Amino acid sequence: MGLEIGWYLRLSRARELEFLVAPKARPVLEDQLLTVSGWSLDVAEAEGFLRAVYRRLAPAK
Repeated sequence: MGLEIGWYLRLSRARELEFLVAPKARPVLEDQLLTVSGWSLDVAEAEGFLRAVYRRLAPAK
């Protein structure tokens, strides 16, 4: 599918990342949570697209 979201999740220092993707990409979004740990995902429809927001989880103490 060509999404490079995993690289952003691995290499970014941001606390939150937002992506606008086609609805058919939803399985890829969810798969990234299994591949790259330490993030949560919220997905909402926005004008025919999916707005995906990954948020970095707080470190375990």
